Amino acid sequence: ISLFGGQITSFRQASGDEVLYIRPDAVFDRSKPIAGGIPLCFPQFGPGAIQQHGFARNVDWSVSDSSADPNPDDREPEVQLLLRDNEFTRSIWPHEFQAALTVNLHGERLRLDFRVINPSSGGTFDFTAALHSYIEVVDVERSAVKYLDKVVSATSPPECEEEGEAVLIQGPVDRVYLDAGEYAELHVGNGAAVALSSHGWRDAVVWNPWTAMPDAYRRFVCVENAVAAVPIRLDPGSGWRARLELYVNDL
Repeated sequence: ISLFGGQITSFRQASGDEVLYIRPDAVFDRSKPIAGGIPLCFPQFGPGAIQQHGFARNVDWSVSDSSADPNPDDREPEVQLLLRDNEFTRSIWPHEFQAALTVNLHGERLRLDFRVINPSSGGTFDFTAALHSYIEVVDVERSAVKYLDKVVSATSPPECEEEGEAVLIQGPVDRVYLDAGEYAELHVGNGAAVALSSHGWRDAVVWNPWTAMPDAYRRFVCVENAVAAVPIRLDPGSGWRARLELYVNDL
């Protein structure tokens, strides 16, 4: 976990197999968001009034709690990261907020619980958000995304095929699925699938840039859990939460 961006950069199974993908152009010097793992997009997902995917990916978070603290009461490995508004964030997005990401390991399952609170002293604000998961595959052309509902928005040419319930990627893809349901699988090409079970993330995105990233595109697919189409509105004193659980299934 990187405190810069509050970002998961690795999730390995007990076998040592990596689930997530870090792009070869990723840097860890805080000069720009980390390209890979699970970037957290907030308070904006995609393009819009502020920088692409918001500022949460390129600011420092703090640790507010962890199972390494004294008297852990036999808790599972867990850490809670916290981001509050500050002078920098208010210069970009003029709202008071508190965002918390709780990261928990339950056996071989990675659980992410994301909460946003509007302090009672703040005004009403709207936001969009996403967990921009980069998942490692054997070869993108051997992968398939399953159990997403019908595509309703395509921001790049639809150079992928939907065969029944599977999405096969055969070219650049950037597709938004609205009200996508709470479960999806990415078949990674080696007889295993990464399952994404979620609650509160209404939408989903499948992204692969194809040969625009020649050194990377064959090794990952982004399956992103998002609130993309209809922003969340929080009145003063209210909050919102969503969760995601990642785990590997044998096929």
